Amino acid sequence: MTEPRSAPAVEVRAWQPVAYDHDLVAAALGEPPLALPEKDRVLAPFITVNGRVHAPTSNFLRHHCMARPDLATARRIASDLKGWLAYLIHERHLHPHEDGRDPIFAATEDDLAAYYRLRQYGPADQQLTPDAWGNAASAIKRLYEHLQYQYQHTPPFEIITVSRPGHWTGTTIAKYRPRRRKTGSAGTPLTPEFAQLLLMGALRVDLSGQQLAYRGADRDHALLALGLATGLRHNNLAHVTVYELPRPTAQPLSVMRVADSITKLGAGGDSLVFTHYLPAIWGYVDGARADLTTRRPYRPADPLYIVDADAVSVRYEDPTHPGKVHTRRWTDCDEQFRRRLVDTDGSTPIVFLNELTGQPIVYRSLQHSIEGARQFAREHLNPNFPAHVRLHDLRHTYAVHLTIAIYRDALAAVLPEDRREDWRVDRIAGAVELVKSCLGHASEASTRLYIQTAHRFLDIPLNQFLGEV
Repeated sequence: MTEPRSAPAVEVRAWQPVAYDHDLVAAALGEPPLALPEKDRVLAPFITVNGRVHAPTSNFLRHHCMARPDLATARRIASDLKGWLAYLIHERHLHPHEDGRDPIFAATEDDLAAYYRLRQYGPADQQLTPDAWGNAASAIKRLYEHLQYQYQHTPPFEIITVSRPGHWTGTTIAKYRPRRRKTGSAGTPLTPEFAQLLLMGALRVDLSGQQLAYRGADRDHALLALGLATGLRHNNLAHVTVYELPRPTAQPLSVMRVADSITKLGAGGDSLVFTHYLPAIWGYVDGARADLTTRRPYRPADPLYIVDADAVSVRYEDPTHPGKVHTRRWTDCDEQFRRRLVDTDGSTPIVFLNELTGQPIVYRSLQHSIEGARQFAREHLNPNFPAHVRLHDLRHTYAVHLTIAIYRDALAAVLPEDRREDWRVDRIAGAVELVKSCLGHASEASTRLYIQTAHRFLDIPLNQFLGEV
């Protein structure tokens, strides 16, 4: 019995420009070559696959150097395209000679999304810096623009036009932006005491118990409570639905599924939730929000009508395909899809709404919610309240509070006795892996940045982190 042959190794190389040498070509041919006009003698790098010139990328590089004879830039582009081509061959298994289709032409958007995740969130030795990824994405975009022009090949991703009026206009890939990395900021995690003052500030309640009139108070209170309870990113907070919210329980910690499609391209998953914040959220949903939705019906431009839904998935009808009921998991629903949904009562399922129009709150308004609460807390509750708390600092607060709670065995305590030892940690570093998963981080380095101030919270009693008086 013969063993199956493994796929042959494929070598992808980028080469430096080679000047045209008439005598060398004549020696290779054994006769004088045809005359080559000076204008066609273009110095350009090129790419080979197993020693053969790779035509799609090499022809593009030649055209690029004809238009812009900057060899330093051309070499960088060649290196970026070599990386993309090698990835398609070695990792996506698009072999250049098996089905007659070149990997560059066979690539799909899923291939680019996987390449993006590798280069921005993968192992440290595979990651590119944000600037390097920006250059690589630009090189890939330029290649496919050239292929569209030369071969009428549709790019496997969306390309959009961007401009700065009066200065420049250009194109870019619609998604897959360079990852923003913090280089030392631990944010401003709040103590449990300050977290409660922030929520009082959202309600506009002063120390005497008096509440200032503000129509968005219940919404802002619930929004900030959800941020503290779950550590959700901005975009998730703006588009989470009522069906995904966990209900309050007697346990200090619960679980919520974070949608993959509105996080970092697949970095979603199950997240632990501090349950003592949940009554504030459901108080808004069943109170001010319910009253608002009865008065303000929701009419998006391209509606999708919910038939029924639960915490896992939604069943809906699309008027453009009458008579058919579709099903989609919430974890696969992006923000555009969510904003098209109309619930059975005529409202949007998105939780946080504009207090005047009843429409889903716009992304940029989220920061206004915390700015108002922060300002009220400093002016009316405690002048020592941090002056520069951002919405993202709720995520830092959640990370630190969860680290302390796990370190103090709050998670182990709610599990059956026979499973508790699996979740006990003997030092803060031992909690990093669990917190990393809840935050949706790809690497522990990001999580450690969030919790680098956790040691300052060790003297605070556990019951304060769990909302127990």
